[in-house]
Amino acid sequence: MALANRKIGYDEIVARDIHFPMNQENVARHWFNGDPWMTHWMNAILAAVPDGERWVMNSARRQLDKLQDPLVRKAAIEFIRQERIHAREHDEMNAAGVQHGVPIDKVEAVFKLIRKQLQHRLSDDMQSSIAAAFEHFTAIISSVLLDHPELFDDTHPELRAMLYWHFVEESEHKSVSYDVFVDASGGGLRAYRLRVFGMLLAVAVGMPTMIGNQSFLIYKDRQLLNLSSAGNMLKTLFIKPAILSKVLAGVIPYFSPTFHPWDDDNRAVLHVWKRVYEKTGDPTAAYEALRRHRRARPVVSADASPVAQPA
Repeated sequence: MALANRKIGYDEIVARDIHFPMNQENVARHWFNGDPWMTHWMNAILAAVPDGERWVMNSARRQLDKLQDPLVRKAAIEFIRQERIHAREHDEMNAAGVQHGVPIDKVEAVFKLIRKQLQHRLSDDMQSSIAAAFEHFTAIISSVLLDHPELFDDTHPELRAMLYWHFVEESEHKSVSYDVFVDASGGGLRAYRLRVFGMLLAVAVGMPTMIGNQSFLIYKDRQLLNLSSAGNMLKTLFIKPAILSKVLAGVIPYFSPTFHPWDDDNRAVLHVWKRVYEKTGDPTAAYEALRRHRRARPVVSADASPVAQPA
């Protein structure tokens, strides 16, 4: 399917220069529905976004002269524009957390230290492989959360509007880092070996870093003994809607020689958000459209007959 799917998402990529003024009011100390453990699970991931976005931007930029396919090159340039804006907005979100006394800057510094070591030691092709792996992770997380906007019902409207704008754009460009890597590295068996090693390295580095950073944030927030919050996080990550279980399951197809990110074609849900945004220019209205879409989606009852999803 990889060849058939290679460019189906390129016409989706649009750099929308939206500014969301993040501050202590709309980024609460426990901004994820007032839940400390889930907030810090998200913080452990999102704290790395500004530096991570700049890393994958730089990786794509360094490969531009190697690209043979003009469509891949064009998509890479638009991808760089999107990621530059994402980094800017998440810088403000991280700063708002720090103003609350949450040491997100310390968490971000850990990621920066690891990134600098990898940049110093790895070739451009290997860094491009890791960028493709990290972008696959963000694409899976974005896809799962786009399917579950109800998770953010009690999050500040401006913050969830920013996050869902980001999830949409991460999905729009989910194949770009992958295609840049394949085109720049020349494809074939060597590229496959680099791709597999890049994902293994991303998992080996990313998972312990995320767990360690989350534990640090929970400890500094004096929430280690908040067992109710811990239980809610475990339910959300592994039972319903099982965010982390779905993310881990989504890694497995990456190891197939014929894998391509658009094998998982979720453009239909992207278009729910995009139609409303293109009409109104309002990311909050676009999020609400996704929320209504989720509520209206049919589910299957015990007798296998479609019934309406309850509001």
